[in-house]
Order: sequence, then C-alpha cells, then structure tokens
Amino acid sequence: MFYAAGCASLILAYGAGMVYHIYMSRELSIIIFDKNGMSSEMTEIYLKELECVKSVKIYADYVLGCEECAVLQPDAAIVDITDNQEFGLEVSSKLSKAKIPVIITSMNTNASVIIKALRCGAVEFLAKPVLKSELHAAIAKLLNANDSEDKEESRIITVFSGKGGSGKTTVGVNLALELARITGKKTALIDMNFCLGEAAAFLNLKTSFNFSSLLENVDNIKPDMLLGMFDRYEDNELYVLSESPSGAFLSAVTFNRAARFFKLLKEIFTYIIIDLPTAADEKVFKTLKLADYILYVTAVNYSALKNTKNCINILAENGVQKDNIKIILNRYIENDELTTEEIESELGMGIYKKIPNNYFTVMSAINKGISVPEENINSNVAESFRELAVMLSDNIMEKSLKNIRGRYEYQSAN
Repeated sequence: MFYAAGCASLILAYGAGMVYHIYMSRELSIIIFDKNGMSSEMTEIYLKELECVKSVKIYADYVLGCEECAVLQPDAAIVDITDNQEFGLEVSSKLSKAKIPVIITSMNTNASVIIKALRCGAVEFLAKPVLKSELHAAIAKLLNANDSEDKEESRIITVFSGKGGSGKTTVGVNLALELARITGKKTALIDMNFCLGEAAAFLNLKTSFNFSSLLENVDNIKPDMLLGMFDRYEDNELYVLSESPSGAFLSAVTFNRAARFFKLLKEIFTYIIIDLPTAADEKVFKTLKLADYILYVTAVNYSALKNTKNCINILAENGVQKDNIKIILNRYIENDELTTEEIESELGMGIYKKIPNNYFTVMSAINKGISVPEENINSNVAESFRELAVMLSDNIMEKSLKNIRGRYEYQSAN
C-alpha cells in the first residue's frame, strides 16, 4: 500500500453528506486494466475529478498494462476481473507483490470472488458499475493511510450463548480458521470453557499450554513469547490456546489478569476469537464488555429464542453494549415453521448471519478433528462460515461488503 503525508488537503464532498479528506502532498499516476471501453472511460472521468490524480492510462491488453507498470511504477492500479477472473486475479497478485496498490472491480460480487481478491493482495474491491463516491472513497482511503505504521487494529470477537448445545464452539472454531485463511493475518482462538473446552479437540490439537496457567504468569510474559505458547494449526495463521481438563490453575483466572493477557495478544494477533462458557459470571460479563463483536449463537425454536432474548437483556443490564451483539442463527432451515421476520420480531433485533443446518457435514468434520471446509469445501455450511469470516474481517473487506449494496446479510458495527 502506498501512503501520503502532508498538511495541505482537498475536501471532497458528495451527496448524502459524504466527505473525504485527501492529502495533496503528491501527484498520483493510476493505470486502469479494463476490457470494457465504456466503463474504463467512466472510471477515468471519475479519477480526473480528483485534483491529486495527474495521470491516468487505460489498458485493455493486460499484458501491455503490466509492462507499463514495470516501467512507470504507478501509485495505484485498478483491475477489472469481470471478463477473465482467473487472469485478472493473477495480474492483481503480481502487481501487489510489486508493491503497487490494486483496486479490483467486478460485476461478479459473490463471497468467493471477494475472498480471492483479498488473497491476491487487493486493497479494495468495488462492485460494477462503479459508483463515483465509492471510487473516490477508495482513493481517499489509500491516501489517508498512516505512513508510519502498517498495522491493522486488533479485534476481539467473543462467541457466546446462554444455552448449551447451540453449536457455538463449532461456529468459533470454523470462523477462526476461515479468518486466518482468508486474511492471512495471525488469528488467536482461545477456549475459555474451563475443564469442558473442546475447541482444540475440534481440530485434533493437543495444546502445550493452557489459558489459566498463562494467566498465573501473565506479568512475566512478553509479546514476543506468545506465539510459542499457542499451538499452530497446520500451516495456517491460526493459533489455539485451550484449557487443561484438570483445572489446576483455575484460581489464577481473574478478569484483571485476563484483561492484561488480552492486551498482550493485541500486540501480536489481528483477530482474537474467544469461545466463552455458557454460564455467565462476572468474568464473562467483563470479557464481553471488552469485545468488538459478540456473536450470540442460538437455535431456531421458541424455547431457544426466548432464552436468547432474556439472556441479551441480562447482558445489557450488566453493562454489555447491545449494539455489539450479533445474532447467529445456527442450524437454520429455510422455509421452516419460523420465518426470519418472526424470529427478528421475537428477539427485538436483526439477524446477523444464518448458518444452515447440515448435520452430516458438521458431525463428520468434528469426528475427524478437522474444520467444516476441510470436510466439504463446497457445502452450504462451509460457504456460510467463509461469508461470516468476510463479514467480520478487516476494514478493506468491510467496505467491500458495503459496496455490494445489499446482496449479503451485512450490518455495520457502527
């Protein structure tokens, strides 16, 4: 990603009160890769409305465009992958490796395409037809990036349920692994289900350290020591910390120690997934208050929904921000007795994500000690976990989902 620093800025204002500050300390050259003459010309017009953009070149021939990039080293490239997705992604990957920021555009906006765009290094994904405001926002985002530190803000995502058997560990484990795979960022999975935790077993891992013993020594742990205390899952960026079945160090588990430990984790991990126990005590309430997202996992029946509503009210009474709570409907069956509208009416809040009911795929994965996508990558439940990971991933993809303009069950955390 490229950066710009300076004091002089141009304020660009568009409809609906959208305002972006673009630093003007440098002049930008941008190359457009697009076989569609009409869309490439419109993109060029939008770009030239920005005073900071001084040079725009269009290439329908992607090979010639790459050769031009090798010579000119432009400040950014906009690559359309609509006509030839595989080749377009390959071009984007090579440009990214050459330190040229890439904005990918496409008519195809399903989750798998967005994930591939992220994996090849794109800094933004825009749905076509590209809106001027979205393109300007993407350029503004690049220009306003912090030039002193390329570090994403760490996020704590807790997975919780007020009722046992909801499948929250299944959600937590598969979400953590998909986040690590899709983003390539270091992701921690922490099992706080003391004595009864199963997260490590779901991935057939025998953990070397446990959560409570690390808390006992938290003041002696340095950030550079942390990775060695987690167990890495295969060659992914997923690191797992479970709990000892003996519960030998549970007396060391205090919220103050846990808070200090989580602060250490944020120095190393971009995503911290915490599988919380079902029984909510003071430590759980306080941990939920620390979370950026609280994934509340529930089933689709009146008993579970009533329990969910009551539990969420209790959380709110104990200081947990209700806006941070995201409802995950697990084992969802389309066209079941309860409609989405009835469920949302019963809960008094919207549904964040539905995980489809696919008992045989999920149970087969659990019994083998592998993730759901490893059991059947083409299953509906695997696709659902990938989509959930995209929805909760970094700001780049967060904006990308907004750009799809309503095709996914996406809600901003703000």
